[in-house]
Amino acid sequence: MKRISKLLIILLTISVLFGCTSKPKEEDRTVVKVGVCGANNDQWYAVQKVLDDAGEKIKIELVVFDAYNLPNEALNAGDIDLNAFQHKAYLANEVNSQGYQIETIGDTLIAPLTLYSRKYANLDELKAATVNGTVRIAVPDDATNLARALKLLETAGLITLDPAAGYSPEIKDITGNLYDVNIVPQKADTLAQTLEDSGAATINGTYAIPAGLIPSKDGLIIEDQGSDGENPYVNIIVARSADKDNAIFKKIVDAYQTQYVATFILGRYQQAYFPSFSYDAAQAAADLDSVVNEVTAFKDTLD
Repeated sequence: MKRISKLLIILLTISVLFGCTSKPKEEDRTVVKVGVCGANNDQWYAVQKVLDDAGEKIKIELVVFDAYNLPNEALNAGDIDLNAFQHKAYLANEVNSQGYQIETIGDTLIAPLTLYSRKYANLDELKAATVNGTVRIAVPDDATNLARALKLLETAGLITLDPAAGYSPEIKDITGNLYDVNIVPQKADTLAQTLEDSGAATINGTYAIPAGLIPSKDGLIIEDQGSDGENPYVNIIVARSADKDNAIFKKIVDAYQTQYVATFILGRYQQAYFPSFSYDAAQAAADLDSVVNEVTAFKDTLD
């Protein structure tokens, strides 16, 4: 008996030394499946770190989709718990057209649409080039992002739009093509790869970042990043309507909308994304490198 007791003490000591007793058991954690698009979702590792540091027994499991139409279908069907890939205007269009019972439970970030070019250094060069022929401008072909692109081209002074179209103009609402540009809709996920085939293209952060495009450095003009509640292009976390008051989901939203996550977004994505919730910009600027390094190290422990 004494030999057995000594063996148990030794085993328990080894367990403590290697942290086996301090790590929460996987089965004790609530797994929440979050649908996302694209490869740039590292902000969710920052969210996970905030949850872990707070002692919350919640594990976020990212489910990556390769097309915008899939995460809402999966959420509505109950295959995932939340999704976070779309802005408010896109969600509204999906709900209206598909009849999904899903809704916003929290704001996340703004991925400003930006006009990029490999051929022209600025808008003046692009406009000057139209003297010698039509300049091709590629834009996303889905309704909401096409509307954003047209509004951006109007802000750039390239076209005018019917004011009655509001936030949702279509090609037919162009009332003046001031520089005779050729606006060509195409799939959003092809715009960065085919940028050299056009004079310019409007690309959002989801696809600009993997292509090495930075709005503040490479953009000819960037969409207004206003984050007020009326902005239809604020990205969001979405749940099924029946789960909108779920306490665990609320903890995830609260973890996302922290100074720590805001700082990571600004540091990791170099102005391709901006937080769409309150944060201290000066403090974030001071902490960018340290927070990015912390989250990167944390991610490495999970991979």
